[in-house]
Amino acid sequence: MIEYEYSFKVKSLKPYIEYCEKNNYELKSDTKQIGRVLKADNNTVARIKIDLPKKGTPRKVVDFKDADDSKNLVKARRESLPLAFEDEEAVESILEFLGYNKKDGSYIRRRRVFVKGNVTFEMDYYVKSRNKVMAIEGEKTEVDKVYQEIKHIELKNGELRI
Repeated sequence: MIEYEYSFKVKSLKPYIEYCEKNNYELKSDTKQIGRVLKADNNTVARIKIDLPKKGTPRKVVDFKDADDSKNLVKARRESLPLAFEDEEAVESILEFLGYNKKDGSYIRRRRVFVKGNVTFEMDYYVKSRNKVMAIEGEKTEVDKVYQEIKHIELKNGELRI
């Protein structure tokens, strides 16, 4: 499937969380993630992630995505559905067999996901770098419309301004 998304760094996630709450987006998940990215020669990446929810059982998944190192605000690229797994050794063996042998990074982040209709907000706080990254993805027309609504959000004196 093709993932259509806007992705950009922000100074604070707070006004975007407030936007989602104000506009009836549902908080689908709030998890800590530990992840690793591996690259192959075919310009794709494999992502191995461990989701650590505040409550419940940790979940290990692997998925694949077209690589795109550009700094473009909007990206449309192929992305697989995540595959849950338990046997790390088997997954590592399969990835090596498929040519995913170039380490492209690792991370620890807190990810909040808000959803409403065909629009998903993914809000990431990366622990090591302290970067905050917003992604809005989903159906192109709706995502474009939502981006136009939020592109001027800024935090001023602790209040949400649009």
